[in-house]
Parts: sequence; C-alpha cells; structure tokens
Amino acid sequence: MELREKVAQLPTQPGVYLYKDAGGTVLYVGKAKNLRSRVRSYFNEDRLAEAKTGGLIAEARDIDFIEVDNNKEALALENNLIKQYKPRFNVLLRDDKTYPYVKLTNEKYPRVYVTRRIYKDGATYFGPYFPGNLAHRLVHFIHRHFKVPSCKIDFSKRHTHPCLQFHIHRCLGPCVQGLTSDEQYAAAVKDVRLFLEGRHRDLADDLEARMNTAAEDMRFEEAAGLRNLVTTVREVEQKQKMAAAEGENTDILAYHAEAPMVAVNLFHLRNGKIVDRREFFWEDQDDFHAGEFFEALLKQIYLDNVYIPASIHIPVDVEEREEIEDFLSEKRGKRVEICTPQR
Repeated sequence: MELREKVAQLPTQPGVYLYKDAGGTVLYVGKAKNLRSRVRSYFNEDRLAEAKTGGLIAEARDIDFIEVDNNKEALALENNLIKQYKPRFNVLLRDDKTYPYVKLTNEKYPRVYVTRRIYKDGATYFGPYFPGNLAHRLVHFIHRHFKVPSCKIDFSKRHTHPCLQFHIHRCLGPCVQGLTSDEQYAAAVKDVRLFLEGRHRDLADDLEARMNTAAEDMRFEEAAGLRNLVTTVREVEQKQKMAAAEGENTDILAYHAEAPMVAVNLFHLRNGKIVDRREFFWEDQDDFHAGEFFEALLKQIYLDNVYIPASIHIPVDVEEREEIEDFLSEKRGKRVEICTPQR
C-alpha cells in the first residue's frame, strides 16, 4: 500500500503519528487532534516545496499511528516518543544539564544528599536549586548547624567509634549508641525540613522557645548555640523576604537564527533575579519556522520537568500554547502562563 493510500485510512481521532523509512527507522514523530487531516497536510504542494517536509516525504516509506483519548495524552506521548527515538526530522534538544535537588531520606535516621535524579523512594526532594552550587551550600549549612549528615554509613549496624564528622561537630553521631537520642535526632530532622521548606520564621520561633527552655534549665552552652542559630535563621528569613518582593519565578527564552544555524538562550529568573542561563545550538535547521521550533522546544524542556515556573516568556507565539499551558498548569498545581512580551 502506498503512503498516500495509508494516510487516507488514518482515523480522525487525536493521536501520534510516526513516519518511518524503508528500514523501519523513525524519521519524525508528531501529534494531531485529527490524525488524518494533519498527516494529509504533509502532501500539500506548498509543504512539499519546503526542504524539511519534502525531504521527510521523499525518505518516508511507512507511517504508524497511536490513537489516544484526548489531545493531552497525545501531547505527553509525542514528547516521550521523541525522546525515545530521537527522530532526525524533529527538533531535538541536545542538552543533558539538570539542576540539583536536596534529598531528605526516609529512614530511621534521615540524611541529606545533593542529587540530580528523583526516585519514588519515599524521600522528600527540595529544589531544583539555581545555580547548581546552591544545593551544596545548603547541605553544608545543614551539616554545620543541624548536624544531619550525608554519610553512607549503615546505621542498622553497631559501630564502636564515630567518624570525623562527629568530632568536627557536623553530625550528631547516630551510628554509635549513646551519642544522641532518637528524640534529639528527630528534632534536628524537623528543623532541617522547616529550613528546606522555607519556613524560616516557624523554625526561628521554635528554636527561640527551645533556647529559652535551655536557659531556664541552666543548660547555658546549649542555649548559646541555639541563640546563634536563631540569629542565622532570622538573617536568612530577612534575605528571603527581600528576594520574594522583587518578582515571580520566570523563564525567558530568546534566539538568533541564521538558517541552518539557530542559537537559543534560556534565562532562569528566580525571585526576580537571573540565577542561571542555558545555551542551545543547532546547525541543521534549514527550514527554520520560529513558531514550530519553539513549540517543540517548550514540550521537550518542560513536559517532563519536575519544576515548572509560574511564567514562561517566548519570543514568538506557538499554535499549541493554550494546550501546553493547560498541561503545565495541571502538572504544577497552579496557573502557568506562556506569553510573548511585545516590549
């Protein structure tokens, strides 16, 4: 059966289509609200005259499709298949940069780690953090002030001596019986959780109450340590207030194109400040259409991303803007706006 004949038999339902060459290699993955109508449009004379579409149809020998219930499912499936097959005629995001999270483990004596991967392991993940070294600075702060470690020691086994981290006051020493109590360690973990959640005022109030109790019980050394920690947390709280008053969390994409070469910058604004920038380059965009290009880019960057900003600024409007906004808003749990600033 010829390709045109197969296209004529496609369903009119939403779904994903895959163009393949004679060897079965996937050349292009796309989605459609109406599969037959969208795929048939590739055979229009105007589109066949384009280098990219003409080249695709010239190489294609077969087309597969996956029918889904709605356009939202098609959006997610298209993104997954593009990342799986990396088709030559799709716009591919050649970037493996991920931002770190702070992981608070789910065990009897929880620990903190910096990680770039999120697993369904019962742990709590905080982030992502921009720039990348911020996560390491936070974990260092936790070691120093709350003494919750990042070690690999097996706490289920008995140990006779604590490691160096205990001796330099960076760990409470749960590995050795008698160095700390379950209650003391649980209180430290509670403090860490409040700190990572950004609840600095609650944390400072709780620490201050414990400081007063320690002073009344004449545990003056403990009270002095808590006083110093209260001061540090109050300072962090004030810095957070100042930053939060300066703006929303926004991502801004900008580009320069001299086909077939395209360069894109992605700026991450957090609390109104540029905290990082990512750069992307392509040298194979012979038929560069900014709308199609940024639509593909938005899907690949954000559909699988754990963290979604409140606002994404793009230089050109895209056809599926509302659909992508709805998908990201549902994923984030709050409204996400994709806008094209005019000035």
